[in-house]
Amino acid sequence: MMEIVFYLSGIITFVVIFLISIFAPTKGQTRIWLWSLLKICFFTVLFYSWFTENIVLKWILIEASTLFGALLISSSGTERSFHVGWKFLLINSYALGLAFLGIVILLFASTPLQNLDFSSLKLGLEGQSGLLIETGILLTIYGYSGKLGLVPNHFWVGDTYAESPSQISSLIASFVPVSVVLAIRPLIKLENELNLHLINASNGLLFIGILTILYSTLMLVSRDDIRRISAKVALFHTGMLTLFLWLDISDDVYYYLLATTVLVKLLVFLSMGILRMDAGKRNISQILNGTMLSHKALYVYLLALLIAFVFPLSPVFVLDLKIIEIAIMKKQFYLFIFPILGSVFFFVSLNKVLPMVKLENRDFDSEVYGTLQLRFYFFWFSLLFTISVGAYGMYYLMAKYI
Repeated sequence: MMEIVFYLSGIITFVVIFLISIFAPTKGQTRIWLWSLLKICFFTVLFYSWFTENIVLKWILIEASTLFGALLISSSGTERSFHVGWKFLLINSYALGLAFLGIVILLFASTPLQNLDFSSLKLGLEGQSGLLIETGILLTIYGYSGKLGLVPNHFWVGDTYAESPSQISSLIASFVPVSVVLAIRPLIKLENELNLHLINASNGLLFIGILTILYSTLMLVSRDDIRRISAKVALFHTGMLTLFLWLDISDDVYYYLLATTVLVKLLVFLSMGILRMDAGKRNISQILNGTMLSHKALYVYLLALLIAFVFPLSPVFVLDLKIIEIAIMKKQFYLFIFPILGSVFFFVSLNKVLPMVKLENRDFDSEVYGTLQLRFYFFWFSLLFTISVGAYGMYYLMAKYI
């Protein structure tokens, strides 16, 4: 059932982003239909990658999203956006190149395969172990981690989300991480069967995930740009994905995690776009120098931050409860640190945004009133759907405690 919830969440998220890009585009956006076609291509290749078991085709589809993503990032038409698009293309291509090298090594180490499906590769590696296979898995997972945007290959993340229109940021942040996680998880399961050493790709992925969480939290302290703050929220949640990849979670929790990732990223960047467009500025210090701000725009952003971390009916809150459950059942009490880190991140971001409440309230900026009002409606639809998924997850995953 949770698998269906995930696919439904993905489709609804794309439809919301697509409709916003057509009917409520970023101010000054040109060639809307051309970019909309590119968005469809971006979503199609990643959505298809969710279903294929062919490890080479999955890699090709994820790599194709890199090209489409670079073009979408440059849709703003500024010199800065072109530079960021190239950075996105080069870093992601480098990382996926390592992943492909790892896949080639695994195929070389395997016995002859009937096809390139992962199940066939797993049979081909059955009963084998050794440095060659471990190297292949390590390179593949590490390469895919660069596409995730984990430390040390995270340098494209902040610039991408800061210089792209909010719809593009939402599209990339929502669909790239879940597509990569779907490619990584079978490899981690395979490694757990073949390599039980302390030093392995799974533990390494968790290590760089923790570094990513700490980095995003520390960098948040010095950020004044609401786009950069939103990027750090996305980076924090990407780091948290590695914890669930490392833990032995059920398929239901796994697909619920993916649905949560898609929906939370949509809310964060959709609300950020509303606040950014209404304020007319992106730096909080500059916004505070003004006298008026639409509190509707501010409150949707605060609501998105709540949903992303601590709101009781949020899917994120349900996942935090699952972490606590696993920590207690397996007596791994150090896992409590992860929900605590989420709370710390939330309060730091809240401290950044909350001072804007003191500005005098007004309605949406008259120049973009129609656009903001439409985005406002889409936000509430997305919020209600996300809370519904959270309530369902609370009932389905935590029923025995209720």
